[in-house]
Amino acid sequence: MIINISDVWADAVEHHSIFLNGEIDKGLLELSDSFVDAAICDFVEANRRVIVSGTPVELPMCIEDFEGRFGGGFLRECASERLKDIFNFSEFSKKSKKTWTAYHLCLQAKYKICCYCHMVSTGTCLPDEDLKGYRPPIDHYYTKSDYPFLALTLSNFIPCCEKCNGSQMKHAVDFAKNIHLNPFTDEESIEFELRPIVVAEEMVAKALALALPSTSYRLSVEAKKNHAASNASIKTFQLKSRYEDYSTQAFYLAKKMKGYTARQAMLDAALDFPLTLEDHLEFELDAYKSFPYGKVRVCIAKQYGAIPE
Repeated sequence: MIINISDVWADAVEHHSIFLNGEIDKGLLELSDSFVDAAICDFVEANRRVIVSGTPVELPMCIEDFEGRFGGGFLRECASERLKDIFNFSEFSKKSKKTWTAYHLCLQAKYKICCYCHMVSTGTCLPDEDLKGYRPPIDHYYTKSDYPFLALTLSNFIPCCEKCNGSQMKHAVDFAKNIHLNPFTDEESIEFELRPIVVAEEMVAKALALALPSTSYRLSVEAKKNHAASNASIKTFQLKSRYEDYSTQAFYLAKKMKGYTARQAMLDAALDFPLTLEDHLEFELDAYKSFPYGKVRVCIAKQYGAIPE
């Protein structure tokens, strides 16, 4: 995860809570008087608040309670199958005429960029008679196959891109067992830096001055804090190799940012209109989460002194 999106669903909380409580009520009514169904009913009611409106830090406690009640064998398999019927994500994610679906939810997302890679747009368009519509994949931070009772929990929903959510990256990796950065709870701890590829000693000064060709530089991805979870996220989402392709753009931005403050005074005097840092970045500083590659562009601006550390 590159950016924190703790408030991504702020505008959807009330509507989704009403929807999820309704799904639980309907699902529990369909349970029988069997031992397994009675145990499921007891578990769901005991954890309803967390399932419906719990914070991300509360979800592991719900998982622990589930594993304590149902273990890891046949009983758990039976319970999981019944819970999949109650918390039916497949139905929620379909295009339909219902008033609340995954499409309506994603339309309310505050950020429209994948938080895992921060490269790809994740916009939404509701389907209608003329448009097929589209929405981003919703990753379950705690996988719905392992924890079906969290399949409709808002604080378990991470809007992301197809690549990050796909089989080559996160897919079915169990983040409850393999600790990664959580976009809802962890601070941003992955940073970027433009570095020269190893050059001869006599070329070091030119390299530092950005006087070599763009192919002489590579964009690095580094874990600055929370190293274990950060490095796991970098590895799972293959950020090092994916961001190498952005090295050329980072190089030319770095040339604009190097000496920016000194040049700005001359530009202000020469131009009839101010050319601001935001003009170079192509977004307001506090809006970097809402633009593809926004985080890396801010990091480059900081590295070359255009933004104070």
